[in-house]
Amino acid sequence: MKNILLLSLLLATAAAHAQAVLRVNNTVGSAAPYTTIAAAVTAAGVNDIIMVEGSNSGYGDITINKKVTIIGPGYFVDENTNLQATPLSAYVNTITLNSGASGSSISGMVYTDFTAMVINSVSNLSILNSYFAGGANTNVVRIFGTGNNLLILGNYTYNSNIVLLSSTYSGVLVANNYLRRIETGASSVLVSNNVLNTTTGAEIDVRNSTVQNNIFLTPITNAFSNSTGSIIKNNVFVGAQVGVDATNLINQPLASLFVGLPGNTTDTQWRLKTGSPAIGAGVGNADCGIYGGTTPYRPSGIVVGQPTITDYVFPATVPKNGVLNVKVSGKVN
Repeated sequence: MKNILLLSLLLATAAAHAQAVLRVNNTVGSAAPYTTIAAAVTAAGVNDIIMVEGSNSGYGDITINKKVTIIGPGYFVDENTNLQATPLSAYVNTITLNSGASGSSISGMVYTDFTAMVINSVSNLSILNSYFAGGANTNVVRIFGTGNNLLILGNYTYNSNIVLLSSTYSGVLVANNYLRRIETGASSVLVSNNVLNTTTGAEIDVRNSTVQNNIFLTPITNAFSNSTGSIIKNNVFVGAQVGVDATNLINQPLASLFVGLPGNTTDTQWRLKTGSPAIGAGVGNADCGIYGGTTPYRPSGIVVGQPTITDYVFPATVPKNGVLNVKVSGKVN
């Protein structure tokens, strides 16, 4: 689909659902109505959409106390080309969500702090398709209090951890993420189709939960030492693993699993190569890893149906009192 005016499409979509779209860009000369995400959140009504555009300047810390949808332009857009016209991401330090933010959705952002997201008793929350770049072996998502229906889906981390510091959350899904490890005191967590890569300690620390269709990259023989009562099935392990049944594949050579980095990008390197033992090894013959399952990982965090700008053209000069003709091309992914 060519020559789509992205903002018009978003406005039309929002109008159909009685939502407003608030545009944020802190680049000098962008003429965006809002230059900070915080100001847009303050102005937004419940259910409004906040579109955050890429910039060379970060957007700082944000606190959210209402139900909003925040959508950024994605990450690794300088590697995964032809997705955005401008290879810029939207950087934030930390987002704190309090109980009034229940029902919110945040996607397409880049988090730069060691503690990137703090969640305090928020339900029906979606953390989607973002890059947690704060640092290796850091707890980038920290979850407190009580709540239900928490979705952590399609994210990429710089070998970081997701930590659920509460035993009273229910309905938690952690799926299709690249991360270091998951730690939670909650029960009935579904951990599915992730790629986990740690060098020390248990990779999964869950209770009475289900761990399936994941790929474990490091040869830790007791990755589930703290996962009392959990079902561990249809996972792929690079090394040996104790305490797992025959549905799991162990001692699989790393070189046999993925297409690898040469010729690919930071996140596309985790696609399964032809003949990979992870193909069809999951529950119901699904593929294991982040590109398998019902919600496959999307490169750069740009999801199916998300409109993006692919090109824009404007004249170098305009006559005095003349008309500035701008051509914007886009596509729906």
